[in-house]
Amino acid sequence: MKILVLILVAFFNLNFCSSNKKNEIAEQYIEKITYQNWVGGIEGAGGGTILNITLLKPLPENTTLIKIQFQNREGIISKLDDGTYQSSIKTFDNELETLPTPIIITNLKPNQAKIFFNTNGKENSIIINDVIELPMLAYPSAKPNNN
Repeated sequence: MKILVLILVAFFNLNFCSSNKKNEIAEQYIEKITYQNWVGGIEGAGGGTILNITLLKPLPENTTLIKIQFQNREGIISKLDDGTYQSSIKTFDNELETLPTPIIITNLKPNQAKIFFNTNGKENSIIINDVIELPMLAYPSAKPNNN
């Protein structure tokens, strides 16, 4: 019985330490995440969400950001520079070129994002609260033809 208790204590201790380590990474590196919905100004132009991840300092060389889940969608994260990353998620189709990003069940709150990252070849994830909404970006309609 004592062995079982020791194993359970060790298991919960490891999980707690792992969770704290992930939170430290978020607090130490991620300054903020913002999102901005956009829509094209002409019929069939489509729409989506742009997520920007701003870092406090560059990530270590052994860490890369992979993907982000937000509002039941998932997008690949691209590095813009050492302090900025971005993901674009298509939310509705432009009818001709690209399909919208499929809907997935994430169980996240509307203002939460889940970031997947790779450290030393091991994939981890963290949930970030308070993702900041920016005003919607409405692209202007197409210029009229001068006939």
